Amino acid sequence: MPKKHLLLSVLTSALLLAACSHQQNHTAASAVQASAISASQIQKSPNDNRSYAAILLPNQLQVVLVSDPTLESSAASMAIAVGSSSDPDSQLGLAHYLEHMLFLGTKKYPVPGNFMEFVSGNSGEANAVTAFDRTHFFFKVNSGKFSDALDRYSDYFKSPLLDAQYAEKERNAVNSEWSMNKSQDAWILQRIDGATINQANPFSRFTVGNLETLADKEGSNLQQQLKAFYERYYSANNMRLTLAGKQSIAELERLAKKYFASIPNKNITRPQVSIAGITQMEMGKSIHYQPQQDLKLLLVDFPLKNNMAFWRVKPNDYVNNLLGSEEAGTLCEQLRKTGLANMVTSSINTGLYGGDGYLRISVDLTNAGLNNRDKVVAAIFSYIDLVKRQGLNERYFQEMKAVAEKEFNSQAKPDILQQAVNIANNQLDLPLENVLNANYVYDHFDARAIQDLLDQLQVQNVRIWHIDKNQTVDTNLPHYAGQYSVRDIQPVEKQRWQQFAANFEFNLPEINNLFTDKAADVVAAEFLKPEAVVSEKGVEAFVVHPEFYREDKGVISLEVNVDFARQTAKQLVLSQLLNNILVAKNITLVERAKRASLAVEFNLSETNSPFISIAGATSKHEELLKSALDSLVNVSISEVDFIDALDKYKRALADNKKAIPLNQAYSNAMRLLSEAQWTDSEYLEAADKITLKDLLAYHREIKANPLLRIYAFGNYSTQTVTRFARLAAAALPGTKLPQQRKLAQFITPKVGQNIRYQAAAEQPDNVVIEAVLGDAKSDDEQAQFVVLNAFFGNAFFSQLRTNEQLGYLVGSGNYPLNDYPGFAFYVQSNNTELAQLKARMDVFRSEFMAILKKIEPARIEAFKQSERENVLQKPTDFYAESRRYSGEFFAGRYDFSNRDKYLASLARVNKENIIALYQKMLLDKKAMDILIQIKGESFKDTSFALNNPQEISR
Repeated sequence: MPKKHLLLSVLTSALLLAACSHQQNHTAASAVQASAISASQIQKSPNDNRSYAAILLPNQLQVVLVSDPTLESSAASMAIAVGSSSDPDSQLGLAHYLEHMLFLGTKKYPVPGNFMEFVSGNSGEANAVTAFDRTHFFFKVNSGKFSDALDRYSDYFKSPLLDAQYAEKERNAVNSEWSMNKSQDAWILQRIDGATINQANPFSRFTVGNLETLADKEGSNLQQQLKAFYERYYSANNMRLTLAGKQSIAELERLAKKYFASIPNKNITRPQVSIAGITQMEMGKSIHYQPQQDLKLLLVDFPLKNNMAFWRVKPNDYVNNLLGSEEAGTLCEQLRKTGLANMVTSSINTGLYGGDGYLRISVDLTNAGLNNRDKVVAAIFSYIDLVKRQGLNERYFQEMKAVAEKEFNSQAKPDILQQAVNIANNQLDLPLENVLNANYVYDHFDARAIQDLLDQLQVQNVRIWHIDKNQTVDTNLPHYAGQYSVRDIQPVEKQRWQQFAANFEFNLPEINNLFTDKAADVVAAEFLKPEAVVSEKGVEAFVVHPEFYREDKGVISLEVNVDFARQTAKQLVLSQLLNNILVAKNITLVERAKRASLAVEFNLSETNSPFISIAGATSKHEELLKSALDSLVNVSISEVDFIDALDKYKRALADNKKAIPLNQAYSNAMRLLSEAQWTDSEYLEAADKITLKDLLAYHREIKANPLLRIYAFGNYSTQTVTRFARLAAAALPGTKLPQQRKLAQFITPKVGQNIRYQAAAEQPDNVVIEAVLGDAKSDDEQAQFVVLNAFFGNAFFSQLRTNEQLGYLVGSGNYPLNDYPGFAFYVQSNNTELAQLKARMDVFRSEFMAILKKIEPARIEAFKQSERENVLQKPTDFYAESRRYSGEFFAGRYDFSNRDKYLASLARVNKENIIALYQKMLLDKKAMDILIQIKGESFKDTSFALNNPQEISR
């Protein structure tokens, strides 16, 4: 061998030895890492009996496993650490587009929609979402089908087809999603934020994607970029997985290894955004926007550097707690008390742009506030100055820590799908040990971390948003409706703020007197079904105890039942105004309760009667009930209160036409099926004539002779509930008997007496909803429609959305009305006229019978079994259990047998009676037919599907 060859041989051997040594070191390091992860002790609540474990697969995919034998559903969530911030400039929206394309077939399961069909056919659900720096894919399915579902799901991350033949369809789907939201203020404001920050930061770019941005361009082929994005970022070491279900930890580990260990590991570095979102160039700005809805908002933003590394000591929560307090003398309370604001909130997101973000004070302005914005801004600066001077006090931290500890120690088990999503997401940012408890960790009082945040709240850095219909704007926003303008904040403005600030006097919040760390004794579970403990003139009260979650928690609901609140449009408006004022007057009480882990709510029931609910640890419930009743009985309503409430109500009504068209359509369908059928224009006409005198008279009428209906679930003895009933009756005495209770009323469906409604929306898209209602009450037919939809819904979605791209929102569902069986299906479209939508829906309705006849009875029986298991599933927590009978109580169904009736009817469902029902009601149309059409602005010159009068009912 020549010397040079010998030298080459020696060098080659040395390199191979080095490579081998490196591989051994890498393998050893991986083994140490895997061992450390397996040894991790995930911190869980003492109230949580689920089992948790973590593993690291050989491909460096980290997995958290959650086992709960009581579950009947299993869930999975994959979080990939890449999102829209990594979109190439030439294909904006690519991360989102890829999320869509993954659903359209894999090497093992090439048929588009196969996974979705499998999940929906087994009582499950699935979805995905693309965010700034991550993408989530998640699903839930009957536990017996979890392995089969994982086989399909995992193939997304191993061998998706990303087939070019579906590219055009899914580009249209993304475009439809963008079109649906391009006129919504929340989306527009997010894009204005992007347009006014540092344009080198990826948050500044259009992230959703549409037909314009997702297209072949010179030097950029969409299909090639799609595959390159997937190959670059979808790596096992850039993913975090959660598997959760009734399976044991060992079985879940087996499933993880079987289906996910073969995901390729490309050893990539996680994408990070290092470019500042807000530099000195973007600070000190005044941003002006003329909203689509009639909003009156002032937003004050202070740029902040990312401080997520300090999550253990919670400086953000500490400052938010002070700035967002509603206690007497604080910023929020004073701005409301002086009539400048309806609501004031504080929020912090220091990682919004990656390495930085902001603290935002949001003010919902009254008309007085709108005319005195400088005073509002000055008040914010004045209060922040007070917090800087006096706010560093460990007692606030200790109070927050005590509340957090109590919340965590009594924490309910969350819905299994939501928990899977949360854990997968938290794995990207937090130590494994803290994926469950991070929000509750208050390690120590860190004055320096708090002071560092406060030091960044500088007037010269502020960005102030003025959002109302009177703003002067001059700049179009690419891809979205609306205009905005930006200008520098002038020294004269700062001088005015300084002058006004001297006129404000604020206090920092007092210690919360509603918090207690002492739990009440748990009462014996005497009634597992609601039982009447009071039934007499003026009041009825029921109590029910938990079967599964016997702890110191309770939910008490009180309806001040009246029979006149829906008799006329005027009375219905008055009920809304009174409730709005009660909500406004009780913000301090509600927020104080919230900070003590309690919940207090003022609302309206289905009869538009006043409704109060209280939830949480029970020791303070009597005190809260007294406060809420006192407010309802003795509320003081001034002329200013009335004017502000009326203004807010009228603006909300006017804004209904700017809601998503599908929401408008469903709202009108429900209106036309209920006893209160007045239109928004009729409500506005009534509102224009209402005076303060009318509202005061209505309030007196509410108090004159109500029937109090009380439903108590949880840790209450019969004596306690009786005492609550006596307390309420003393505050609001009445003579009505319980049998005279007013219940929600609906129309009686009649074959041939159909409902037609059509209207124009101030939104671009069209929508058609068609529903059928049977003319005889039937538990069996309601159950049949549930099973039918398991097959109809997926086929309808796959054909009209996935294959034909007629719209982004395509769906169907069981739609009963007061025990009359019903079924509804809908399409919202940005590309098809109403007449064509209706015609295509009709064709599908006819064609589906052939599909239905081919369905194997075994698939129907499998769905029935999954549905039965879901219904019988042990509630995941106390609050889930509390809802079992509450709907029946307020509907006046005191036999409390809905679930038993449904399960009995479900057992009787078979292929033959589903086919017979479908033939009768959807093909032969032996049912009341409801057709709701909303015409979008993009189709203003087109016709409705039927030339009927605007409204025909009864």
